[in-house]
Amino acid sequence: MPSVVLTDADQFPLYEVSMRRLADAGARLIEVPGHDRDEIVAVVNREQADAILVYHARIDAPLLDRIQSLRVIGRCGTGYDKIDVGAARARGAEVVYVPGYGSDTVADHTVALILACCRSVASGSAALRAGCWPGYPQLGPLHKLRGRVLGLVGFGRIARAVAERAAGFGMVLTAHDPAVNDATIAATGVRPVDFGALLRGSHVISIHVPLSAATKGLFDQAAFAAMQPGTVLVNTSRGEVVDEDALLRTLASGSLAAVGLDVFAEEPLPGGHPLRTDPRVVATPHSAAYSEEALEEVGDRAVADVLRLLAGQQAHNLVPST
Repeated sequence: MPSVVLTDADQFPLYEVSMRRLADAGARLIEVPGHDRDEIVAVVNREQADAILVYHARIDAPLLDRIQSLRVIGRCGTGYDKIDVGAARARGAEVVYVPGYGSDTVADHTVALILACCRSVASGSAALRAGCWPGYPQLGPLHKLRGRVLGLVGFGRIARAVAERAAGFGMVLTAHDPAVNDATIAATGVRPVDFGALLRGSHVISIHVPLSAATKGLFDQAAFAAMQPGTVLVNTSRGEVVDEDALLRTLASGSLAAVGLDVFAEEPLPGGHPLRTDPRVVATPHSAAYSEEALEEVGDRAVADVLRLLAGQQAHNLVPST
C-alpha cells in the first residue's frame, strides 16, 4: 500500500474527489498540518512515505538528504521554485506539478486588484472605518479604465485571461513575452511591445512571469524609473520578480499611483513591513489562486500524477528539465 504525505493539510485539505482517487488506488494519506521541516522529515521517515504533496514547504537538498523513501514529489501549484528539482531527481525522486491550474481564479483576482488600485477602493474603505468621509481630493486622481493602457508582462494562460477581462472594460492591451512570438500575441487582439516600450507606455502594468534567473529583480530601479508618473503596478506572479527596496523608494518618490500585490519576497509578509502600511498599496496574502474550484483542481491533478508514477505509469506533468 503506497503512502502519501500531504503538507499544509490544515489549510489545504484534499477534496472528496481526491480522497476517492487515493482510496481507489489503495493509497494511504498522512496529513501534516503546516510545513515545519523537522516534522516533514519525521513523518516521511516514520511512515516510509512513497510520495509527498507540497504546498508551501521548501523541499531542498538539505531536507532531501534527511529522507530515504520518497519516490515522488507532487507540487500542488504552478511554480516549483521552492523545490530543488535537480537534487530530488539525483536522489531518485521524480517531481510533478500542476501547470495552468486556476487561471480564471488568478485572472479574476488580478482584475480585482487593478480595480481596487484604480478606484482607491482600499483607502476609501479604510477612511470610512476610521470615521472619515473622504472627498475627491483625498481619493484622487481617479481614472476610468476605458482607454487606459494595460501592459501585460508575460503572456501565458493567466495573462491572456486577464486580457479578456480587461478588454471588457475597454482597456488598450499590450504585452511583452520573449517566449511568445509577436504573431501569437497579436492574434488575440493584444499589441506586442518590447519591455521598455511597455514600461513607458502603460497606465497599468500587470506581472505574469515565473520566477527564474532572468526574471528575479526584473522590476528594479531602472524599470521603475522608466514608468510614466501615475502608473499602477499589479503583481500576482512571484514576489521576487519585484525588487522591493526599489519599489519602496519609488513609492516614497510619489511617482506610482498605486500598487496591488498578492506576492512578496518574504512570505508571510513581516509585521510592520512598510508594504503593509503604505496607503497606496493594496495587499492580499498570496490568495489569488484561492477558489473552491481551483483548490479542488490543483489537489486532484497533483494526486492523479503522483499515483500514476507510483503505479509505474507516465505522469501528465513532469517538471521540465533545465
